[in-house]
Amino acid sequence: MKRLCLLLLFVLICTGTLSFSAPQAQTNPKPTISVNAEGKVSAKPDVAIVFMTVRSTSPLAADALDQNNKKVQDVKARLTALGYKDEQVKFSGNRFAPTGGGIYYPGGQRPTGFDVYNNVSVYLDPQLLNDVSQFNARVSSLLDELSKAGASPTTTPISSMSMGGSSVVAFSIKEPAPYEKQASLEALEKARSLADEIARRMKVQITGVESTYVSPIGRSGAQVQAGTPLEEAPYEYFSSSIDEVPVRVRVDVHYTYK
Repeated sequence: MKRLCLLLLFVLICTGTLSFSAPQAQTNPKPTISVNAEGKVSAKPDVAIVFMTVRSTSPLAADALDQNNKKVQDVKARLTALGYKDEQVKFSGNRFAPTGGGIYYPGGQRPTGFDVYNNVSVYLDPQLLNDVSQFNARVSSLLDELSKAGASPTTTPISSMSMGGSSVVAFSIKEPAPYEKQASLEALEKARSLADEIARRMKVQITGVESTYVSPIGRSGAQVQAGTPLEEAPYEYFSSSIDEVPVRVRVDVHYTYK
């Protein structure tokens, strides 16, 4: 009972979660101390994306499509005039949605019109990230120019796991592997320290590692929703801060003991 109380107290005062297991002989003959921990490092962003949407609404889907196709061409022309190259611009393609509220099903409420929209992602020159004032001026100019052509800003939710909140601009990194490695090592150190303390309180000795699982906390931590512009970006970690992109990794380690 005393040992159990000590373990419960330890759970309350330590960060991370943990479990103690002594499995049945037929499943795993080795008793284990199981812990998990997270490591985090901050990376300087080298990617900046501005998200816009070209949207049209009409009682008839065909009319909304025609209107939106014209707006898309106007936006493309404006981007070309501003000096953006094809590889810096990505359109999602036209998407359709009913308007008018309610639930649409056979025999049920009918839509009063249709939305046709096309998400556009504009990748800015990474060199702009070296000068915040210049970067902000470029974003402001881009938003104003594309708004004149018929586009609207699209705020993209970025949860607190990846910093910030809703933003029309998202920052990321092209090569996260070195940062993930650093975060993994930090997490492993935390996990071993936690396991050592548990073993000390149990008056046992850790003898080895039964298994280790490493899980990057990228898109899952940012709670990226399907169909949003953020989901279409080919990167794992996002931030709404120009100063840093947090890279988080979780490790689950099972230590054997005697």
